[in-house]
Amino acid sequence: MTVSTRARLILAAAVFIAISVTLGCRTSPPEFQQEHIYDTTVAPDDALVDVNVAFNRWPDATTLESAIEDIFRLEGVEDASDEARALALWKWFRILVSSTGGGYVYEVEDPDRPVTDPHKIFTVYGHHQCDGLSWAMTALWRAAGYIAIDHCHWGHTVAALRYKDRDGKYRYHDFDPQARYYFWDEENEWVSTWTNPVMRARVHRHLMQPQETHSGHMTLRPGETRLRNWANRGHIVPSGRDKRAALEREYYRHPFDPDANTMDKIVAEEVQTLAADMTNIYSGSNVTTTDGLIHPKEAGKPATIVWRMGRPNVLADAAIAATLASAENDICRLLISIDGETWEPVYDQHEPGEQNLEMNIGLNAWKVDQPNVYTAYTFYVKAKLRATDEPQSVGIRNLTLTGGRMLNQRTLPHLRPGDNVVRVTFDRNEAHPEATKLHPEVEIIYSVNGERIRVVRRATRSPYYFRITVPEVEEDVVSNYDFHWNQGALRMESIRITATDAPEHPTGDENILPDDDGETAFRIASPHPADMTHRRVVETPETDLRQTSGFFPQAGPGTMEPDDRMEELIELLNEGEPVALGGRRLGRQWMAAEDLGDYPDAMDKLIEILPVANLDLTVFVCKALARNPHPRMIGPLLDKWEEAPDESPGTRYIPDVLAAIGNRRVVPALVAKLDEVRFDHRLHITRALGILGGRRARTALQHLAEEDPFPAIREKAQRYLDETAD
Repeated sequence: MTVSTRARLILAAAVFIAISVTLGCRTSPPEFQQEHIYDTTVAPDDALVDVNVAFNRWPDATTLESAIEDIFRLEGVEDASDEARALALWKWFRILVSSTGGGYVYEVEDPDRPVTDPHKIFTVYGHHQCDGLSWAMTALWRAAGYIAIDHCHWGHTVAALRYKDRDGKYRYHDFDPQARYYFWDEENEWVSTWTNPVMRARVHRHLMQPQETHSGHMTLRPGETRLRNWANRGHIVPSGRDKRAALEREYYRHPFDPDANTMDKIVAEEVQTLAADMTNIYSGSNVTTTDGLIHPKEAGKPATIVWRMGRPNVLADAAIAATLASAENDICRLLISIDGETWEPVYDQHEPGEQNLEMNIGLNAWKVDQPNVYTAYTFYVKAKLRATDEPQSVGIRNLTLTGGRMLNQRTLPHLRPGDNVVRVTFDRNEAHPEATKLHPEVEIIYSVNGERIRVVRRATRSPYYFRITVPEVEEDVVSNYDFHWNQGALRMESIRITATDAPEHPTGDENILPDDDGETAFRIASPHPADMTHRRVVETPETDLRQTSGFFPQAGPGTMEPDDRMEELIELLNEGEPVALGGRRLGRQWMAAEDLGDYPDAMDKLIEILPVANLDLTVFVCKALARNPHPRMIGPLLDKWEEAPDESPGTRYIPDVLAAIGNRRVVPALVAKLDEVRFDHRLHITRALGILGGRRARTALQHLAEEDPFPAIREKAQRYLDETAD
């Protein structure tokens, strides 16, 4: 051993001991980070909350969880194998989301970052390219309690779903929603992986999904209507940063053209209207109403009133219509906001008398750089009033707020031939003075062979069930729904939902169902007749579970002596800063790091590059190190581990290498990160703790088995506990 090597070993050991002592003092169990956190806030103007309309033969896409639960139920795989469940998801994802067109979309709430929220991609936009499709598909699988993540290289992304095959072993399985096929191991007859081993010049990369996830939760206020039309009349937010150029493309043309590949086959529209008055204000001070005129209570004192137009879908347009009145020297001003805090003036009445106002604050205002709410989800309108002499000299009447929103028409509830049961659920905001008088009215319009049919029901209780029987026409089944939708004998037209205080319908309607009958309908299977089977047979099937498990090492120890190839690989590794490399050059660098695992003598070079390796290159360095584990790696690995969860995905695999080394002194460092990292890191920490063992590891595993929010991690932790039980 050289002097320099001995010095590195002494330094690494000293760093390792110092870190271990520091991190071994934890006094409380970790609190694990949650996933799929949905906003359940009830605003003061909300009267009916958690309003939902679901059909028993279509997935309820309100949340990722409700969607995947219904997919499993509809396909009859609730108690079936993991693979059957994965193929059910594949089938419905191919039906519900278009894999042609679309791409990164930018919204005003975060204009510098593209939308990565999987529920937005799934239910608001309804289409994307390879990465966005994979983010949405993996999130649905995670909503079922499994582990999933995107699998990608420099130019393409697929969805990697982890589940148990019929041999009882867990593997990753790759589905390509853009290319419309999944990888198939013909020898073993199960879904395979893009490369073998997994992540050969590819990575299980970013955890793009925010923990606070968009949902379809709906609220209603007095005077509010939400009309959801399958035919979109231009309420579309196009992909790309340059929306002006995008809106000129043929892809976004209107009206609906059945022979063209346009967005009409993908997105519906929601027209949300609010007849604004004193019953649905968000906030206000010193205001009252007389004969329909909203005005200050007192002259000489400022009055303000705010109305809110709430989620859940993205705004493609918005407008204000009203009659405004003022006298000489009065103040009558309107302002808008997307957060309720920062306001922009849009109207200031200078002429005395009554003025009729019709103002766009959406797309057209955005096009001319005027204050607007284009691509927001919520917006607020504030009126500022002040009367000089008489309180009723200034005010607002007949104020109507309109929002044109975009949503995926495939994830709206759909009727199918035969008996369908509709379920309406809602809660009341007891703090709202009008809530106890209100209930949702639902109007459903569809056509069968061109005959238009309208069904209207008022939900007098929650849940409320009613039946719609559609004639037994042939269901519209094709091999690719990307640009084919709602074109069969049965066609959906619209669903309108209104908060009403009108009396209930007469009793005796046989289509209004008792609760037990309604619930039964939502427990039965109704498989979709489409067949989305499309396999791509892999050339190199798995020969060792390590190749597809997703953990390192993925092969046996390196045994090769130094040679010219090792030097060539090191030269490739030194080719340049990873960020400066592109495409296949980047892939060559990744493979060079991985292939250095063949050479035990290359470990010093890999340890040297580890501190400066970027988030992706670290993956392949860890791959190589795990094949030739040695205590000298511990210090540098723990130094890099300090960056977790940053530098992901690379730092995700450091626990794998530490587990391969087998020194229990790293356990405190692994446990210390459990409340800082998300499920992807926790999966690898759990495995490392199970392999390393010991009292501290067992205590952490017990906590993971009992408290981790992810069923897959709880299961893995419990399995290690069972295997080491006395």
